[in-house]
Amino acid sequence: MAGSWQEIRAVRYSTMTPPPEWPSNVRPISLEGVSLLGIDPTTNKLYWDGKEVVVRDRVRLGSLERILAVFVAIGTFGAFIVELGNALNWFPE
Repeated sequence: MAGSWQEIRAVRYSTMTPPPEWPSNVRPISLEGVSLLGIDPTTNKLYWDGKEVVVRDRVRLGSLERILAVFVAIGTFGAFIVELGNALNWFPE
């Protein structure tokens, strides 16, 4: 097992070949390399070798998609009410 931080950095990547579906520049982390992960306990932010790991949402709904989502939610709730009414005989035949 590596002893100093320089030794850990030297073996941070695994020698295994990554799966073919991974992007070509992504490499697996070795067991020693996991030691380079850290968490700031005051902010709960994740760090890799002292650099913050930033996670971003890639999908953001635009105005049109939000409006459509609201209409779909209203329509779904309306269909639920109609089916519930039919099951409980709220509507005369």
